[in-house]
Amino acid sequence: MTGQFGDFANSDVILTCGGNPAECHPASMKWINRAIDKGATYIVVDPRFTRSAARADIYCPIRPGTDIAYFGG
Repeated sequence: MTGQFGDFANSDVILTCGGNPAECHPASMKWINRAIDKGATYIVVDPRFTRSAARADIYCPIRPGTDIAYFGG
């Protein structure tokens, strides 16, 4: 991440790849939740179904080891 957490609140789409901010970084998840409440689309790409994935509008369960192909696509 290169910006401030407050930038999440003004986002239209938020993509989390291989992370779980709901459990690992609750301060950033607070801002993500604000964006979701304002209508942002939250996408989580992770092989595990986590608390962040439970909050996501789109959950993409990729197979472990296929992340290079995913990012290359």
